Amino acid sequence: MVDVKGHVCFPTIVFEFKLDIPVHDRIQMISYVKNSEIKISGMKQTEDDIDKISYFKYFKNNIIELNKVVLEECKYEYEDIIITNMWGNLLSPGQNHPPHTHSNNFLSGVFYLQGNAEGDKTASEIHFFDPRPQSTVLIPRRKENIHGNSNIVAFQPRENIGYIFPSWLMHWVPPTGSERISLSWNIIIKGHYGEPNTLQNAYI
Repeated sequence: MVDVKGHVCFPTIVFEFKLDIPVHDRIQMISYVKNSEIKISGMKQTEDDIDKISYFKYFKNNIIELNKVVLEECKYEYEDIIITNMWGNLLSPGQNHPPHTHSNNFLSGVFYLQGNAEGDKTASEIHFFDPRPQSTVLIPRRKENIHGNSNIVAFQPRENIGYIFPSWLMHWVPPTGSERISLSWNIIIKGHYGEPNTLQNAYI
């Protein structure tokens, strides 16, 4: 029988991390999100500059370092990381977060201050969609769902767990069965974009 070798091409990577927040910061962070008065599509969201608040400083500093790890893993050159937005989200039972991307940014992320305990699945997962439009032209019936044949990937909202992903990657949260509190952010990197002398390069 002829050997068949697979090559993973043009992968879209979602990075997972765990971060423990100091208790005194965590209490104030949760309170701040819960007391937000901004409502978008029914869900509560804070202002988008919470990285400037003192009790979010520990979180912000760690997010910068975690994004550096991702950029190093992906072998990107950069001079600095700029947080363009950081905000909190509160989904109450029955609410969802419609499909969206994070335009005008390079990397984005989500971190769960409050989600599901181990074994609990009442708070909705975050779903990421296959970014290749051609992938849904023909979909044979699957014997088993694996990474190679899936067009949606979902992650549980576990407390103290976060995900970093490309800002262009479409995602959403289905209606949740229990309260769910998350922090989100966007970053852009300062430095050179594109190859030199291509008339498609830029410095930001």
